Amino acid sequence: MQQTGKMKAWVLKDWEKLEYREVPVPVPTEDQVLLKIESACLCNGSDPGIYHGHEAYSPPLVFGHEACGVVVEAGKKVKGFAPGDRVSFWCSLGAFGEYQAVDPTKVAMFPVPKTVSIEEAPVLELVIASCRALMLNPPGPQRKNLTVCGLGPSGQVLIQYAKCLGYSHVIGWDLYESRRDLALTLGADQVYDPAKLSPEDLEKMIPADVSVVMMGDDILPGEPTVTQLMRATRKGGLIISYGHPEQGRKFSPYVFQSRDLTMVGPVNDLEIIREKGKFVLEQVELGKIKIRPLITHVRKFEELGEAFQQLLQYPEKQIKVIFKW
Repeated sequence: MQQTGKMKAWVLKDWEKLEYREVPVPVPTEDQVLLKIESACLCNGSDPGIYHGHEAYSPPLVFGHEACGVVVEAGKKVKGFAPGDRVSFWCSLGAFGEYQAVDPTKVAMFPVPKTVSIEEAPVLELVIASCRALMLNPPGPQRKNLTVCGLGPSGQVLIQYAKCLGYSHVIGWDLYESRRDLALTLGADQVYDPAKLSPEDLEKMIPADVSVVMMGDDILPGEPTVTQLMRATRKGGLIISYGHPEQGRKFSPYVFQSRDLTMVGPVNDLEIIREKGKFVLEQVELGKIKIRPLITHVRKFEELGEAFQQLLQYPEKQIKVIFKW
């Protein structure tokens, strides 16, 4: 049955102008499913950048991209999904409304495991997104030690995924003690505050074969920290750049080149993400990738604007904020 009429949604009507209002329920095409959104969450990395102005988007638009929903309609060309299916997906803007139309061929859409609650389910988008950093970089004879710089939501997921893949020693770096402590409970072997690392500390640290710099926001120090991470990575090692902070990042080309490092980004190929994502969801279902410890707040959808401003001002005080209709 086709959904008609209006729905409540958080609309970015212009850069830095977010409002809660009624908009038309999206009409799905024959290639799309229409989802009734059950829960959603703020993306600590991308949402602030889109809010302030991003070249890939043009307001007005329904904000948000991390959500869980139930299929209520499926176009005649849709394959693999049917009304009644509960799904999460990476990634399509428009999640902060009561309904969202999504083309499954243009995202990586997954059924939500039965062991995952409605509150946890929207975080699956983050889980899949974060694990892209290592999907094509599993451990091996020359890749046993990993360092993750930045222990926000994505970094916490990556610590767990690295252990599931078989990395033998995983180190976490973060400015905030609470996040370092959480990483230890989720499987990190050691944690450090990058602002307090001395050259002597770096010498004593187990060199990383692979280092992931989680550049999700503009709070992380720039050139000193990224260059430190390169110094903490063995010669010939791999740097994985994840995230896209608004102000970019600087590092020392000399250190990068003299250590013969390679830098890559996360995988973006949807076919690879869909295939590798099956293993990720299995780990979630088995409880080896834990979502619940990442959730710091559960709020009503109408409170999203207030919570988003708090995220902008005090990013260290919340990891994942969940919103339910």
